[in-house]
Amino acid sequence: MVEPDEQALDFAETVEAIRGPIRRLAACFPDKEPIDIAVGALYASHDLAMRSGMDAHEATAWIGVAARMMERQLLDRAKLN
Repeated sequence: MVEPDEQALDFAETVEAIRGPIRRLAACFPDKEPIDIAVGALYASHDLAMRSGMDAHEATAWIGVAARMMERQLLDRAKLN
């Protein structure tokens, strides 16, 4: 059985491992606005959520959950500083 702290670490490592290649791919489009690239990445996230078995509505809702999770993490970090 994986301990909760190990699961959180695995999740964080996976997130960071994926962020790097996406940022490098975005750098291949210097003529595009960063916000437009970010929207493309959101659509790709939706595609991946659907690939995991979610329907279009569930995948959209999942993106909202992920955004709220990111917000909580950022607010928690801000409280520590």
